[in-house]
Amino acid sequence: MIRLTNFSIDAPRWDQNTFLGRLKHFFNITDPRTVLVSEHELDRAKALVESCRAGLVPTGTSQEQLFYAKKLYDSAFHPDSGEKMNLIGRMSFQVPGGMAITGFMLQFYRTVPAVVFWQWVNQSFNALVNYTNRNAACPISLNHSHHGKTTFL
Repeated sequence: MIRLTNFSIDAPRWDQNTFLGRLKHFFNITDPRTVLVSEHELDRAKALVESCRAGLVPTGTSQEQLFYAKKLYDSAFHPDSGEKMNLIGRMSFQVPGGMAITGFMLQFYRTVPAVVFWQWVNQSFNALVNYTNRNAACPISLNHSHHGKTTFL
């Protein structure tokens, strides 16, 4: 292990004050190829990111390897909780998942039950993505009281 001095794994790779820098960052974190990475490789990426945050990395690790580990980490682990996100809810699955659902919606529109079913699938997919990418820093409350009155959803 070597100790890092002038490198921060959490610093933006590209200048976030420019449109191009933000665009590169967006394409990096939504890269659909990260969906195909094995669970083992994701866990190795998490371990490398965490060791880098502690200031230690394995000898011979390049900066490019650290950036790739951070890309995998950001694509699969929730930024608030650190938990591995379900595959379908990850931002990197948005494009392939949305395209497949849109294709089915365009193909199967001839009957009312088919339209209702594919709209339900689409909304369920969107709900799962929103839940997976929620602000997990605040726990979800099941108490819906307001000024002493309980409201039901």
